[in-house]
Amino acid sequence: LGSSGAMSARVGAAPSAPMLVTPSGVPKELLSDDDLYLISMTREHLKVPTNSKVTKVSDSADVFDAIYKQRPDVGAICHIHSVACVLVASQEPGSVLRARDIEMIKGLGVAGDAVLEIPIVDNKPTEQELVPSFLEALKAYPHAPAILVRDHGAYVLGKTAEKAKIATECLAFVLDVLQRREEPGAKRRRHVASGPHVVLLDVEGTTTPITFVKDRLFPYAASSVGPWLKSGKPEDIAKVSAAFAAQCRDDGAAFSGNGEVEALTKEWIVKDRKVPALKNLQGILWRAGYEQGELKGAMYDDTPDALARWTAEGRRVAIFSSGSREAQQLIYKYSDKGDLTGYLSAYFDPTSAMAPKQEASAYVQIALSLGIQPSEGHFCTDILGEAKAAREAGWKATLLLRAGNAPLPADHGFPIASSLLDVEI
Repeated sequence: LGSSGAMSARVGAAPSAPMLVTPSGVPKELLSDDDLYLISMTREHLKVPTNSKVTKVSDSADVFDAIYKQRPDVGAICHIHSVACVLVASQEPGSVLRARDIEMIKGLGVAGDAVLEIPIVDNKPTEQELVPSFLEALKAYPHAPAILVRDHGAYVLGKTAEKAKIATECLAFVLDVLQRREEPGAKRRRHVASGPHVVLLDVEGTTTPITFVKDRLFPYAASSVGPWLKSGKPEDIAKVSAAFAAQCRDDGAAFSGNGEVEALTKEWIVKDRKVPALKNLQGILWRAGYEQGELKGAMYDDTPDALARWTAEGRRVAIFSSGSREAQQLIYKYSDKGDLTGYLSAYFDPTSAMAPKQEASAYVQIALSLGIQPSEGHFCTDILGEAKAAREAGWKATLLLRAGNAPLPADHGFPIASSLLDVEI
């Protein structure tokens, strides 16, 4: 509107091609070629406007420059301020907006049956301060057609100026639809799918490569427990030590105090013990790693699309893993596909389910916690014993046959799928 927002376009396709940028404070409908800045990728002003009313280049130039350097496929960018951008971003608690089943997402380069993903970053006092957040968002979503800025607006990307303009119009339509659906009194016709109301998912080998846990998370915990014992909060260390002492008593083993926690942690990780004392400590260590950016939860490519599909169908999605509930939340919140926790309604571990994963009573308890009959749930896992336990409790079950998962015996009697998108709910 008027002088708000900004636009930019590359002049040429070479990596070193300069960019045209609109000036600040000039109504866009009054701009002429002479009002534009031409700026090199080294930020040298190759051409400045001759119009005396033009006093400076748009503050968005820093963001434009960063996007072009990160995304060589982008040839033009529109920066817009709109009510829908602000409202929709403010209503989304996560770091990414996802939308599907809206025809106009095709104009943003997304297939009609796929999921549109637009990262969201927090606003900053200046445009220049937005650059680190943009680079992180583009790294997490390398094909994102736009980026939303909370309480500010959006940057929309295109291969050409014309395509950026079309994408901007399509984004405005999508955001308007999403916003109107949230208005009080809005009557949205929602398709509620037949079949199970809840999809319960294992983590390792189901939503997440099994190698991530064994090759990344376990070594991280083993290497960070020592420093944590030296610098962690005394009350946290005391709780962990007490839990290790209790486990040692259950094992009939001696426990000499805090000094033994590090050695036991490494020993139990090697043995892949599923005891709460270890799982809770790992959750503490992993939280620090995720929050510091040292860890990113690895997800199969089909995981976010499947979660979006099931929730769009009106189903609830929950997690059941041997890892602590905190560890589960972390892996989905800080995933390499963005924050996926918005799709998940509950997390269960053997403690909250009151039984190990290969006991039927665990699935009975989970059904009670979710307020469903076991027949209204569908469990997906790569472990045959877990599938058998779920079926014994009355759940439907599917086995995931992923690369790297343990081989399954013949004639196991369960449906199999190589992708969550292939699971027949």
